[in-house]
Amino acid sequence: MLALLAAVILQTAPVASPPSQSQALAQAPALSVVVDGVGDSKGYVRVDLCTQDTFLGRACETSGAAPAQKGVTQVVLTHVPPGVYAIQAFHDRNGDGRVNRGLLGVPVEEVGFSESPPLGLHGPSFQRAAFVHGDSAQIVNVHLNRFW
Repeated sequence: MLALLAAVILQTAPVASPPSQSQALAQAPALSVVVDGVGDSKGYVRVDLCTQDTFLGRACETSGAAPAQKGVTQVVLTHVPPGVYAIQAFHDRNGDGRVNRGLLGVPVEEVGFSESPPLGLHGPSFQRAAFVHGDSAQIVNVHLNRFW
């Protein structure tokens, strides 16, 4: 009798379908970016999460911002699918959404990258700034650098 009851329950139990792409993205873990070296509380700290193809550009997959807090500012990126990424961050003092540069193209706003790579003349390589984001929440630290 018990075996018959179990068989009936199993036959009538709903079958879980695999999550859709939007459901999978909604379940993807958050990535908290802790940015230190913020010079003052003007403007925003902006963070871009990039793949190798978009690193050092303006078309990164995910972006976020938080009001600047002198010292340390945290920016939380939600629903980040697992993958290999690099973070580029900057202190956008005037709120124009881009890194302002001086005469020789040197940033006049602090910039930083995940994994604290050497910056070089054209910014770091993706490989030096890359990290793996898995299937659980994660914290990544970024230090902002001044060039003036």
